Amino acid sequence: MATGRTISANFLTELDENVINFCAEISKKIEDNIFDIEQKKNFKNDFGKTSKSRDAGAGRGAGKLQRDALCTRGVTSKGPYSNRNLRWHPLVIANGSIPFAETIERIEIEGEDDLQTLIFVIKEDGIEKKIPSSRVHELNKRYVTIPAHWLPHVDVLKFWNDTLWTQNSCIITAFEACSWQDAIESYAVLGLSIAVDNYGVEFNTIYPLIKDLLKNQNIDPAISLPSINFPDNKEDIINCPLCKVPKSQNPAELPDRGREERFKFAFGGNKRNEGDDSSMQIMHVEPLVESEIRHNAKNVRFGHRWCNVAMTDHSIEETLDFMEFIVKVHNRCN
Repeated sequence: MATGRTISANFLTELDENVINFCAEISKKIEDNIFDIEQKKNFKNDFGKTSKSRDAGAGRGAGKLQRDALCTRGVTSKGPYSNRNLRWHPLVIANGSIPFAETIERIEIEGEDDLQTLIFVIKEDGIEKKIPSSRVHELNKRYVTIPAHWLPHVDVLKFWNDTLWTQNSCIITAFEACSWQDAIESYAVLGLSIAVDNYGVEFNTIYPLIKDLLKNQNIDPAISLPSINFPDNKEDIINCPLCKVPKSQNPAELPDRGREERFKFAFGGNKRNEGDDSSMQIMHVEPLVESEIRHNAKNVRFGHRWCNVAMTDHSIEETLDFMEFIVKVHNRCN
């Protein structure tokens, strides 16, 4: 399985760098409106810090906003998946053709032993071009690979070791993909959510400042921001989308749930807090799918872990239908 960083993690196109720089401006605008010195530092380190890399950086890299809004999830499974990558990365994988990407021609494998490299063959203006895994981030539009491209190579790929998969970790899943403008707006919405709910920034002050930043983006003057997906309701932005309670409070306003301490070696890491009911996670109001882009400002929110786990890969409506049935069969209806 791929165990290291995404291939070419530190190589950015001009667009990639411009988007990350713009998101740093959003973070700086929020930071400037947090007046407590310690809280300002906390926001910058935990949320607002940016890293000029495809995977949000190694170790103490970027903050949570870049990791969640701009990057795909960390993946170390056996396959060519990136272990985090920018969501507008131009090469995706799906179960079939999709409307927002052009299907590649085929996949080839070059080299021998531990130097084997995936080659993605595309066609531009009738001319075939061969793109190695280390350079797919340079593609000027989005392409998709489908199962038929991989089948001819199964007997080779099934013997690849961790090193080979890491050297070729260059693809993101189609359902996690979005455009660079969707990524920026998602970053802005999540940033607003954190600023207002966690750091006490006045919504009526910071919201117009962020909208003005979006309006004046110069990454591509032909793109008009904010888009129709950008929300304007304070509660919609800061509250958990399922229980409708601010994410800084307990889910559904329930009392704290005591958790027994568990044995842990003193030399080990501690991620136990991430399992708390009220710990904050990125949520999608409508589940992500391959057929359309849903990682956008309308659909991306921060919410409680409990609520996120309860939804699994279902919509709010499906989750509520499920909960309504459970409440009825347990005679908990008023």
